[in-house]
Amino acid sequence: MKIAYFNYDEEKLFEIKVDKLESIEDEYLIKDVPKTDDETRDFLGNLDEEIYVLLPYNDGEDFYLKSFNHSNYFKTGDNNFKIGSLISHTVGRQDEENNFVKMFQELYRTGKKKTGILKYMNDDGKLIKYLDFCYFMMGDKIISIHKDKTEVKMYRESTLDDEHLGVAIVQNNRFVELNENYARYVGKTREQMLGSPYSLKGMPPENRETVKKQIELISKQKIISYKVPLVAYNNDGSIRFFLNAEGSYISYDNMPAVLIKIRDLTQQEKDKNRIENDNDSKTQLKYTFKSLADHSKTVISYGIYPDKFFVSDNFYDVIEDESRSYQFNPEVVRDFLLGEDMELYDSMMDTLSPANPEVEFTTSIMTLNLNIKYIRHHIKRIYDSEGNAQSYVSSHQDITEEASYTNALKKQIYDKNEIIKDKDIDIKEAHHNIKNNLNILLSLIRMEEHNHIPIEDIIEDTKTHLKSISVMHEKLYQSKTLVDIELKGYIDSIVESLFDIYSSEIQYISKVDDISLNAKQAGSLGLIINELINNTVKYAFPEDNPGNVEIKIGRLDNKIEVEYRDSGVGIPDSVDFDNPTSLGLIVIQNLTKQIDGDIKYTYDNGTCINLVFTESESF
Repeated sequence: MKIAYFNYDEEKLFEIKVDKLESIEDEYLIKDVPKTDDETRDFLGNLDEEIYVLLPYNDGEDFYLKSFNHSNYFKTGDNNFKIGSLISHTVGRQDEENNFVKMFQELYRTGKKKTGILKYMNDDGKLIKYLDFCYFMMGDKIISIHKDKTEVKMYRESTLDDEHLGVAIVQNNRFVELNENYARYVGKTREQMLGSPYSLKGMPPENRETVKKQIELISKQKIISYKVPLVAYNNDGSIRFFLNAEGSYISYDNMPAVLIKIRDLTQQEKDKNRIENDNDSKTQLKYTFKSLADHSKTVISYGIYPDKFFVSDNFYDVIEDESRSYQFNPEVVRDFLLGEDMELYDSMMDTLSPANPEVEFTTSIMTLNLNIKYIRHHIKRIYDSEGNAQSYVSSHQDITEEASYTNALKKQIYDKNEIIKDKDIDIKEAHHNIKNNLNILLSLIRMEEHNHIPIEDIIEDTKTHLKSISVMHEKLYQSKTLVDIELKGYIDSIVESLFDIYSSEIQYISKVDDISLNAKQAGSLGLIINELINNTVKYAFPEDNPGNVEIKIGRLDNKIEVEYRDSGVGIPDSVDFDNPTSLGLIVIQNLTKQIDGDIKYTYDNGTCINLVFTESESF
C-alpha cells in the first residue's frame, strides 16, 4: 500500500510506502494507557470524522494511540489499531525519509497546526481512501482529524466536474446527467435538459447525420468513440461557438450509455484570426504563445537569466492548484517529482551544454491533489558565444491519458503473451508426459517378455496399463493447465475402469482428497495403483469371495501420503516385499523410485501398502 501526503501550510509533498497498516504485537503495546471516559468516547463515536488522540512517548520521540473512534479501512483481520500502538510501529515504519513520526515530532515541538490531504492507494495506484486531515496540539495531546472525501473526490475527478468541458451522459436516448457547460452550449438550462430526449436540433445538417450515426454505432457497441468539429449558431445566423465534440461508450449504473464531451474552441479560433490579421511579429508571438498554452495540455515556460521567468496559466491546471497560488520558479517542475523521476530529471538537466542545448524525456509527477500524471518535458537553453546560459524555453506536456492507454495496452499485450507462453509450455509438458508414459509402458512389456510371461497375460496387462494411461490423459486435457491432475477423479476412474475390465465384484471405498498433482508424478502413481489393483484382483481373493479395496490419499505439508488396503489374504510370507522377485512387485518398486518415494507393506486383515513421496513442482 502507498500513502500520498500533501501539507497545505508548508507545500510539502511526498509518498510513504507501507507494507502493512496493522498494529504492533500485543507484547509491544504501551501498557497502562489512561482510559478515555465514557462520555468523551460516546461523543467521538458519533462524529463522522475519524478522530485519533495521541500522547507523546519518550519525550516526544514517538507517540502512541490513546483513543480513536472508527477506522474501518485499517482492518487487517484481528490486528487492527489498538490502544497503546506506537506510531513508529504502525505507519511507514520502513520509510525513514517520509513517515508520520517526523511530522508529529515537528508538530509537538512547534505547536503549528498541519492541514492537507492523505490518499491511500493499493500497489496498482487504485484509490482506497481520500482524506482531508488536520493535526493540532491540545494540551499535551495531538489531535488527528481525518475527514473522508473519497466519494467527493471521485465525483470531482469525473469529467462532469471539468470546468473546461461540456459533458453529458445519454442513456436510452435521454439525458441522464450533464453539467452546466453542456447546457450553456445548447442554449438551455441543466434542469430543462435532465431526463429530456436527446436532440440534435440546432446542429448544422452536415454534422447532424454524422453525429447521429456515430451515436447509434456507440449505442450498439460497434465503435467505442467518435470525434467531430461543430459550430453553434445564434438565431441571426452568426457563429456563437466553435466546438469539438467527442463521444464514447461507457457503463452507467451498469447499463450501456454514451458519454459526450464538448470542448469550446471559440477563443482559440478568435486568437487564430487575430494572429493571421496582425502584422506585428511580437503581437503574433504573444497570441501564438497564449493560444498554445490556453488550448492544450502543454505548460510553456521561458526565462531570461537571472530573474525573469514566465509560465502559462495552465501550469496550475496540470499541478491541480485550484487556488492558483503555487509560486513558480525555474525549477518548479522538480518540486513535483518523486524518487527515480527526480534522479532522471536532474541527470537530463546535467547533460545540457552549448554542444547539447536541448533535451526531451518523460517523467511522472504527483499533483497537489495527490494524483499521478505523466509529463513529457522538452527543455532548450540558449547560450551566448562564451558558453554562458542566457535564457531557456521549456514545454511540459501532460500525456497522462496517452500514457495510461499505452501502459494498459502494453500490460494487455504482455498478459496475452504470458498466457500464450504458459500455454505453450503446458502443451510441451503434456507431450512430454505422453512420451514418458509410452516409454514406461514399453519398458513394462519388455520386462514381461524378459521374464517369459505368456503372451496372453502380456496383452491383458497391457490393456490395463493402457487404460490407466488413457484415463490420465483424459483427466489431463480436462484440466485448466494441461500439467496438473485432480487426483480424486483420476484415481477413482482408474480403479472403476480396471474393475470393469476384470468384471470384478470387489467393492471400492474412495478416501482420496480433492488435491492436484503434477502429471508426471500422477502418471507414476496411477500405474502403481494399477499394479496393486491387478495383484488384488488376481491373488487377494482365491476363494472367489471378493471383499473390498480402500484407497486413501492426502497431502501433509509438501508430502503426498497414499494408503492402499484390501481385505484379502495378503502377500505370502515367502515373498520379500522390499526385494521382490515377482514382476508386479518389481514394477511397483521401480515406479516408486521414479518419484523418490518410500513404500512399505504390512498385513492388517489384508494387504496394507503405505506410500509417501515429496510433491514436486509441475515443471
